[in-house]
Amino acid sequence: MATILEVCSWCGISRTTFHDAVRRGVITKKPRGEHDVREVARALIKDGQAAKGGHGDLAAKLKLSEARTALAREQTAALRLKNAVARREYITVAAVRREVETMFAMLRERLLSIPGKFAASCEMRERRDVEEIMRDEIYELLDELSKPIRRLDGPTK
Repeated sequence: MATILEVCSWCGISRTTFHDAVRRGVITKKPRGEHDVREVARALIKDGQAAKGGHGDLAAKLKLSEARTALAREQTAALRLKNAVARREYITVAAVRREVETMFAMLRERLLSIPGKFAASCEMRERRDVEEIMRDEIYELLDELSKPIRRLDGPTK
């Protein structure tokens, strides 16, 4: 086992070169005085051969592999989303917004029409008859609200 200075002396490299190789992942960082000169020399030779062969250094290969893996993951996620949209499992926020706005507009209109609609029909009736008429109207309104006004899974713009 050797220190960084001893490794640099044996391998004929500077401390800057050693630390650069550690930063790039060519050499594994170890505690002080625990570097194996042969292991470091092999890693530096392998890295140099890869660079001279036009294949880049070991760290560049690892980064390229990680980048390809990340790209494959992103492409898979994009394809899943595209397929889900094609199966109409997702809809646009604008479509939901239009649907909700339409439902609230209809609800508002129906609620505002109730007093005028019942003013004449509830005259001179008993309380339970008025309650029954009002309850029937409210149930009719709720039933109408439970039915979709238009299909959300249709083409939206």
